Amino acid sequence: MANMYMNDSYSAVRQADGKVLGRVRAVVKSATPQAGVKDFRFFVDPVSPVPRGFEDGEKFGFTGFMSRIGFGYNSFADEESALANLESVFGDCFVSFTPSLRNNRYFVLDDIVKEQGTPFMEEDRNYYPVPAFGTEEAPVFDGDINKFCHHLLTDRPLPGLSKRYWNNDVSPRLIVAATRNYENKIGPWVVFAPLYDEAFDPRVIGEGGAYFRVKNRGQLGYAVVDGQNSELSSHILRCAESPLWFVPEVFLADLRLNLKPVPRDADLLKDCGVSVNPFADEAEEEEPVHETREQMTQRALDDLVQSLGIGASGEEAYAPRRNRRDPRPFHEAEAVEKAPVSAEIHQEPAAPAKELPKPFTEGDLLARLKEAAENDGLLYAEKDLFHFHISMKSSRLVILAGKSGIGKSGLVRLYGRALGLPESQVRFLPVRPSWMDDGDVLGYVDMKNMVYRSADTGLAELLIDAAAHPEKQYIVCFDEMNLARVEHYFAQFISVLEKEDHPMIRLYNPSLAPRLYNSEKYPPEIPVGRNVLFTGTVNVDESTCHFSDKILDRANVITLSQCHFRDLLKLSPQERKVYKEITAEEYDDFRVKEGMGLNDKELELLDALNDAFTKSGMPYGIGFRVAQQMGRYLENIPEEAGISRGEGLDAQLVQRVFTKLRGSADQLSALLSLSDKNTAEGLLPAILVRFKALSDFQESQTVLKRKAGELKLYDYTM
Repeated sequence: MANMYMNDSYSAVRQADGKVLGRVRAVVKSATPQAGVKDFRFFVDPVSPVPRGFEDGEKFGFTGFMSRIGFGYNSFADEESALANLESVFGDCFVSFTPSLRNNRYFVLDDIVKEQGTPFMEEDRNYYPVPAFGTEEAPVFDGDINKFCHHLLTDRPLPGLSKRYWNNDVSPRLIVAATRNYENKIGPWVVFAPLYDEAFDPRVIGEGGAYFRVKNRGQLGYAVVDGQNSELSSHILRCAESPLWFVPEVFLADLRLNLKPVPRDADLLKDCGVSVNPFADEAEEEEPVHETREQMTQRALDDLVQSLGIGASGEEAYAPRRNRRDPRPFHEAEAVEKAPVSAEIHQEPAAPAKELPKPFTEGDLLARLKEAAENDGLLYAEKDLFHFHISMKSSRLVILAGKSGIGKSGLVRLYGRALGLPESQVRFLPVRPSWMDDGDVLGYVDMKNMVYRSADTGLAELLIDAAAHPEKQYIVCFDEMNLARVEHYFAQFISVLEKEDHPMIRLYNPSLAPRLYNSEKYPPEIPVGRNVLFTGTVNVDESTCHFSDKILDRANVITLSQCHFRDLLKLSPQERKVYKEITAEEYDDFRVKEGMGLNDKELELLDALNDAFTKSGMPYGIGFRVAQQMGRYLENIPEEAGISRGEGLDAQLVQRVFTKLRGSADQLSALLSLSDKNTAEGLLPAILVRFKALSDFQESQTVLKRKAGELKLYDYTM
């Protein structure tokens, strides 16, 4: 049934992205839009997820008017006759619609479309949207399922799904694609889903179409589904005009049955035993190529190099990746394949070739960081620069400690410049001792004037801007963050740092949004993506507050080294360079997010340390979160940094474990003490000696000796 809104004058103040499935409620209410004109309101109850900010619509329903679905004004004498006509049209079916807010107060529906019913529509609950590409009559890419699969593997956009149909607040659990039934082995539908994760990355709608990425670059799986399966299909609602299926959540698992890994070469037909691929040319049939994404990109580049007549001198720039951290974007292959190459170019191999720009690598960023420090006349130990970068990309919070004036804030600014970020994307928040809760940092609702009052920190505005521009990178620095109790004003952020999926900062209760005049500018909740890096600087003296374990468990704490003053003479400050801005996607490509990250021996070390803490009676230890983040740090050490795994493990013990080592000499006597020979002894130094095969633990031994000295001198360490 076509779009049923006939009145073009109707427009919602705020229309959400995506479609929602609903059932028309058996209730109508009379309305009088003007004198002598009678209309009737009806209500639709959503049965699938609604976008953020529209949750109250689930409670009250979304309102529509019968005059806008073809009945016209004054069509019925009373509510009873209006309800009878409404039920005759919608009583045995679903509807799909776009959720909207009118006058910032009323939950209304837009673009309502009558859908079919299902035999179990009275029993099934909690429908979930599933993107569906193509139909059995008109399959996607004319039935070339290998091409569809290739788009998924090479991160190319899939056409047909847009914000009109999909809201990025919903993480797609799976997608389905129609294909022709080749030799009765693969059609008519193929399901694609992460093999080991519950859902795809939530960032679906992007430039050019829809992208379905497996989280942490995990394995993609597929399964062939029989669309004629009466038991399963009788529970699925296939939209008439939208590229969506709505499936009861309990049946999503049925669609994922028999998932198996997608082959590297994206040849599903061959993997399913189809003997003849009608879309493959003869060369591909004779010699199938098994390629990774990187190899696909490389092959496309090699083809261009050959077509342009570049000789041996031009080949070095396009050497294959040497390691998995080379961030060359996969879409380069697509750009190369689309690049027109004329016959004249083939006929003139001697013509000078235009070099493609070299991809920006993580090694280039580290070189930028060192160069920027030298140009500014700043003196940092190289290992501190590199440890800071590794911590920034592998954790959600990095805290810089050290003497006053050693350059903690300067390092954060330096890092922003190395990333090429404009000042508007780097925000310093000078912490005040009076801060008591997150309202001091973010703002509050003025209930008298019904507006949201943003704090003068500007943090709310930056987070809103970051959510609106996920392609940009941002840095937030809480300067002197322990001047106030971090656990008080930082409480919401502590929760955000725990979550891997969909972390949100709440400005106020969403139920207040329809009543606030500036709720469009300040939404009730702000998603905080990986494009926002959180840092803090601290001094430890009589004017500051100590960190609790809940903060230390979520942060990498780096104590900057004091360099020698004479080394200042070796610096040669130059004019400050302006670097090209690094996008959030480029920065995210530097991250490695695979597995636990710790081997058996390293886990054994952590167990030994935990056993020592337990024997000493101390209340702290190493939790699973800390262990996982330590492993992530080790996995993210770039080869260009020149830091060995043992040095990284040593740094992590200093940053993540021994920061919590504090208390009196009596409390810590079993763990640590200073001998008469001025050496550290106790359970902790003994454990480091026992695991010396992993590292020399030079930094850890230094920290333990310093703390042992404090215990002997002051009878306390902190």
